Amino acid sequence: MKISVEGKEMNKIIIPFKGVGRYQLYQTIEDTSAMLKEDDDPFAEEIWPNEELTNPVPWVIIRSASGMNMVFAKNKLFKIYVDRKFSGTLPNGIGIGTKMIDAMKIDPKLKYDDWEEDWQSIDGYWIEDDPSDDTVMTITVFIKELLDDELFEQYRW
Repeated sequence: MKISVEGKEMNKIIIPFKGVGRYQLYQTIEDTSAMLKEDDDPFAEEIWPNEELTNPVPWVIIRSASGMNMVFAKNKLFKIYVDRKFSGTLPNGIGIGTKMIDAMKIDPKLKYDDWEEDWQSIDGYWIEDDPSDDTVMTITVFIKELLDDELFEQYRW
């Protein structure tokens, strides 16, 4: 699916374990910032210190005007979640605004996680639903290492 961000067309397919369009997991903050500037997609950065963690590695969050939110650790993109400003879809057709009943028909492997309060697919993505209208509110794709807390928190990926 393509959308226009300030006059530029960009591919917005959300691919589990890969990325969103040309924004690829594992890329650097510098490469991501340069691509967002090329795409005329304004963005803001913030830092989460994560000082309470056993291995306190700060995370850098980039929030773009197009609705992509990218999370980095040790200068590597490990998670992208898209929100209501975003109009792309997963390869299976699930996108922001899809009714949850339809999403569960498309991917019957979606399971609700009470702890995380989201829907998780073994196909490599997470969905947060909006209880007010029972639609997909966010979609998250991530690196495979994020599925194993111990491996992820070593930050050797």
